[in-house]
Amino acid sequence: MPPQAGPVPADALQTAPARLRLIGGAYVLCCGAILIASFLKSDWARNDFERFDNLPLLCLFFILCAGLCGAYATVYFQRRVPSDGFVVAIAGMCTALLLLSFPVGSRDVFAYAFMGKMWGQHHVNPYLVAPDQFREDPWFGLLSGKSFVPAGTPFSVYGPLFVAQTWLVDALAGRSLWAVVWMYKAWATVLWLSSVWVARAILQRGAGARAPRLFVLLVWNPLLWFEGAGQAHNDMAMALLLVGALWCWQTGRCTAAFALLAVSVWYKWYSIVFVPVFLIETWKLAGRRAAVGHALGCAAWLLLTGVVSLAPLPGALPAVAGEWLHPQKMSGIYPFELSPVLAALFWSFRALGLFSGPLGYALFNASRFSLFGVAAALVLVRQWRSPPAFAALVEACCLLGLAAFMLLITQLWPWHLVTVIVVGILCAREPFVLTAIVLTVLGMLSYYLTFAIAALALLLAVAALAALRWLSGRELYPRNLWDATP
Repeated sequence: MPPQAGPVPADALQTAPARLRLIGGAYVLCCGAILIASFLKSDWARNDFERFDNLPLLCLFFILCAGLCGAYATVYFQRRVPSDGFVVAIAGMCTALLLLSFPVGSRDVFAYAFMGKMWGQHHVNPYLVAPDQFREDPWFGLLSGKSFVPAGTPFSVYGPLFVAQTWLVDALAGRSLWAVVWMYKAWATVLWLSSVWVARAILQRGAGARAPRLFVLLVWNPLLWFEGAGQAHNDMAMALLLVGALWCWQTGRCTAAFALLAVSVWYKWYSIVFVPVFLIETWKLAGRRAAVGHALGCAAWLLLTGVVSLAPLPGALPAVAGEWLHPQKMSGIYPFELSPVLAALFWSFRALGLFSGPLGYALFNASRFSLFGVAAALVLVRQWRSPPAFAALVEACCLLGLAAFMLLITQLWPWHLVTVIVVGILCAREPFVLTAIVLTVLGMLSYYLTFAIAALALLLAVAALAALRWLSGRELYPRNLWDATP
């Protein structure tokens, strides 16, 4: 069984022993190798995992990412907790190495750059004009072949606050694509470090003696390094906004919490699912009148933020409304990018021949929305029946976010799970922390195996270890590593 939460021995807070120094060195070595390997391919337009035609190089990246996963899993089962200085030093070196690397996990950062250039230099609205109208642009070569949006479709998958960010970065970086890309990477790194700072404050107030170990699991999370400093995905901003809202709630600043939620909705749409969780906790703590007041306040913040962010983009409101009603990430089926639950549902429907006509697609979509509705109802009922507490709020955010990404989205990529992983660690309860660890490993492996296949591979590995443990007739590790004596 996994280690249980409990008091950390006093001597566990001493300077890192040899094994932890070895793990830290493995982290730095893997990140340094990723930095070097990211520049080994000269064709920048095809220098990402989706388009690699160099099998040895792709295998090298897989080994390096698997090494990071192994190091992280080893950290989870360690009995000692290294000093804060050692933890920060390793995280700082790995973050710096990945910050200097070429973004190889995805090409989204080039789409961000092109979006900003469309608005800042071509003077067109990215919500209304498709990027392929600028095929002669020298930057388009790094965007072409990317399935960011279908051909002839404008950029409309993100909120206007993010579009405004792309304009600002373009204005600051000028006409250098590489300056724009690394400015995004630097900004994502700042967001990541800010999230860590806020998360540590939350853990120190609510996790007690478990805070040092949870801090290590957060700061040494390789997926967060890779998606932040390495790939500059905008989900790092979503993680900061949600963690900031939780910190405001924990410290009694409820109005600020709802304001941050409203801002996050106009950055990326999915954070709207967290609003009911905060309202339920308000109702439990302060009654129905307070919940209604916070709901009206959140709506006011949402309206104000929307008006301010959409004002420089005339005509964008219909595109935004269309994205809310028919989001691109949920309008089509991507069989090899589904979550394990949706993959099982899809291939079952296909085996039964239901996709031979339009009924199968309609039934599949109805099934996943129904599954999410049931899961969301169960999460909210669980939260409502729990005693009023900050822990109930954090756990509900984690569960609802996990349900949304696993049951709604038909294009599950590793960076979509950033917020769930961060909040899962903040839950400070072993089932949620273990879920965050598993999602981290699956996220890193899904760059190569897709998420559903990575989940199946991990399940088989766990089953093999369980069989080995049963056949050996003895435990492979102590039952409670949190309390075990070194």
